[in-house]
Amino acid sequence: MTELKNLFSPLQVGTMELKNRIVLLPTALGYARDGEPSKRLTTYLEERARGGVGCIETPCSFFPSSEGIEGTFILDGSEPAHIPAFKRLTDLIHSYGVPFVGQLITLMGWRKEKGGPYELVFPSVTAMRREFLPPREITAEEIGIFVRQHGDAARILRESGFDAVEVMGGVGAVVSRFMSPLANLRTDEYGGSFENRMRLPLEIIAEIKKKAGEDFPVLWRYSGHEFMDGGYDVEGAIEIGRCLEGAGVKWLNLQVGWHDSPIPLITKEVPQGHWVYIADSIKQKVGIPVMTTYRITDPVMADRIIAEGRADLIGMARALFCDPEFPNKAKAGRLDEINRCICCCRCVDQAVGGGKPFDICSVNARIGPELDTPLEGATRKKKVLVVGGGVAGMEAARVAALRGHQVTLWECSDRLGGLLDWAMVPPNKTELRYVLDYLGNELRKLSVDVRILKEATADAVIAEKPEAVIVATGSHPLIPLIPGIEGPNVVLALDVLAGKAEVGQQVVIVGGGKIGCETAQHLLTKGKTITIVEMLAKIGVDIGASERFITVNSLRRAGVVLEPNAKVIEITPEAVKALREGEEIAFKGDTVIIAVGLEATKDLEKALRGRVEEIYAVGDCVEPKRIGDAIKAAYLTARDI
Repeated sequence: MTELKNLFSPLQVGTMELKNRIVLLPTALGYARDGEPSKRLTTYLEERARGGVGCIETPCSFFPSSEGIEGTFILDGSEPAHIPAFKRLTDLIHSYGVPFVGQLITLMGWRKEKGGPYELVFPSVTAMRREFLPPREITAEEIGIFVRQHGDAARILRESGFDAVEVMGGVGAVVSRFMSPLANLRTDEYGGSFENRMRLPLEIIAEIKKKAGEDFPVLWRYSGHEFMDGGYDVEGAIEIGRCLEGAGVKWLNLQVGWHDSPIPLITKEVPQGHWVYIADSIKQKVGIPVMTTYRITDPVMADRIIAEGRADLIGMARALFCDPEFPNKAKAGRLDEINRCICCCRCVDQAVGGGKPFDICSVNARIGPELDTPLEGATRKKKVLVVGGGVAGMEAARVAALRGHQVTLWECSDRLGGLLDWAMVPPNKTELRYVLDYLGNELRKLSVDVRILKEATADAVIAEKPEAVIVATGSHPLIPLIPGIEGPNVVLALDVLAGKAEVGQQVVIVGGGKIGCETAQHLLTKGKTITIVEMLAKIGVDIGASERFITVNSLRRAGVVLEPNAKVIEITPEAVKALREGEEIAFKGDTVIIAVGLEATKDLEKALRGRVEEIYAVGDCVEPKRIGDAIKAAYLTARDI
């Protein structure tokens, strides 16, 4: 058994005692209601407290409303009337022996007073990205109000039973812009020198101590490197950290960059543990605990980071979205049972970039509305047959077996996984293997009868005499009706990724969505010359916002020719012909790769309708979508049998 003694050693932080070094980071999930914890938020946090984390953080704001990016997503730390509801939540978290921290967060929008206008305020109107509100410079008088709001909110959090308060001072939010030489161009006492740029943070800390008590720990989250031209680097972050330590801050919770930073920060292009060097650099210069975050989902790596003295705490969000039992499983050495994050960033795109309540995780269906309903054992055990061993079929089999049904799974190929086999081929996609490892281990643990190389005809299914059938037969490549598509120079993206098709040196990919872009990334590793032809106005339109700019920019830098707004009308032995604004253009290539998407494989479901007592269809055989959609549909179906 792998024993992770360092990760599961206790740590004292101010008056808080943590039983281990894993911290659930604060995330605006959209689960608060009218500024108070909803049943959904309570369940989410309780599951992770029960799962064994060392500490939990949750975000709070001042006067939130339906306007602005904070919206009703997070708790209202400005209203004393919320104290009883907060107290019920803190008591619940404490019942699991877990300290609970409220984070005061002002991303961009701010209200001077309850019911007042929601405004975008910065220390200086500079270093902006495209914002949802017109910005203005905050006045010195308003800075005083802003500081007092932090103190008042901290007092409310203490009276509500929270163990500490953390101030969010990173990623280009309001407080971080005061600390940044890039964003703070003020000429009054709050701008210019380092001392002046740190005036607001120090006033906030002093106000919190004044109103919430000297013994109420003040924690700080900020960027350990801004990765913005003109912003501070690690040396600047060290100077900030030492200043905060001198003011009495009890831990430094490190973020990386701004939301505007032009480099990958949290996506799959960033190797596991890449940002630990920042925490390490800062930890060597301060005497308070330092937390490293971003791209750490391996408990063995996390243990090693602590053992080597590179950080004191490991902050996790996505890893604990995926598996609330991550800490308990890691502590017990059950590493193969952890449902690992695949770094798809769908959660980030939705809850942060999309401004919508978080309701889907690519590997864990118990997120969003599913938190409102517990997964319970079946009242009557049934003989369930699952046809198809892709992720939808595997998840359906897992959940049905978990509920006590007798489950058999048929797969026509020689392995489980379906389309994930080729999806793992492009660079930086190897973490998809976690999905198959987890589901495969679960099926073995639950004694699901898995039969590979098993063809499923309607007659064979009926002969098995199942009481319920779940069809998960997946999808197959969509082949558009284009003259010349049957030529010997035309192959399918799926076959290219599977290594079943020969590809010439000069390649034209028809289809610039996710499949086409990832096929191009794969072929770049083989030195191919590539053109992507897409009929829509954008390349990668179906790629999430957090990854699309990285994907498209990397293709451009690698020399891939991107041709949007081009509708293919013919494929010849030498070229792909297309129309753009009524003009015919040709793209030469030795090989043409078709990557225009997938279509559902529905034959078996149609053949079984009306011939079996209970039948369901899940995953791509209903409609090709993303992994998370397939897993959620499978979970819901198996939950309700």
